[in-house]
Amino acid sequence: MKFKGRFKVLAAVSLVVILFGGMTYLGKSYHQNLVKGPNNHYYQRTKTFNKGKIQQHIYSQSELNQLTLVTHGSQYSGNTSLDSASTAHVYQLNEQPLPNIVGPDGVLQLYNQSGFMTSQMVVAAAKYWNKIAGKKIVEVVSKQYQSDEVIHDGQKSQAVLGGQTYNGQGIRFYPGNWRSLSSLSKRNQNNWKEAALIHEIGHALGVPHLGGGILGTNANTDGISTTELMATWTVAQSNSPKQNNSGVRSTNIDAAALALAGLSWEKPQRLASWVLKTPGSYVNYDNGKIVSTIK
Repeated sequence: MKFKGRFKVLAAVSLVVILFGGMTYLGKSYHQNLVKGPNNHYYQRTKTFNKGKIQQHIYSQSELNQLTLVTHGSQYSGNTSLDSASTAHVYQLNEQPLPNIVGPDGVLQLYNQSGFMTSQMVVAAAKYWNKIAGKKIVEVVSKQYQSDEVIHDGQKSQAVLGGQTYNGQGIRFYPGNWRSLSSLSKRNQNNWKEAALIHEIGHALGVPHLGGGILGTNANTDGISTTELMATWTVAQSNSPKQNNSGVRSTNIDAAALALAGLSWEKPQRLASWVLKTPGSYVNYDNGKIVSTIK
């Protein structure tokens, strides 16, 4: 997510490592730590899945072509790596499989241990993704042992607002780093926090950054704020899109990327198929209220 002031440079440097969870890119070099099972803190109980193979029987080839056309985006939207879903039938980022924490049951179970992200916000984020998917793919559980991973507050200082990891540390947020947003209205603070939470859950589902280019990070690199919740979402800033004043609204690119991600899960599923028929539909979160036009 977007930073202000002294965090901006460090955020740009650490974006792929922290906000996309345990990934480091140096040219085509790629390193990833896979969790082998429950770790000492039980922040991630489900093994990371990253086979990257697209199941071709769920969507037709023509539908795959349509979905990748949407996710290709433009200079500051989409992710050109996802083109390979319709050509090579693999779901990848810069020629490496995209991971997820969904597990074999096809539902991402989350447990909230964060004091910064309220339980109501986590429930709303789950509802948000379920609306986009057209079925339940995210569930908030009441017991930590029931979860795939845990949302919690980071104990060590990091120059980021929060992040999804794939090294056993779950979804982490850094409350102290949000102080720079204290001048915003309560509504805008709440919407920005929810956007960050939705964003990181999206990564757990296997959705990469959607801010343009082969890594989806063009927008962040050039300091561009967008409407894609999986890109660089801000509100009440000089470069914030006016649409964001009305809340966190999903886009066709967010939906199409989720549809492709679902095809690479351990339990592949047909998700967000509405985007092929009614591409103007959306889900919008605004200060605790969710409105959806998806049928």
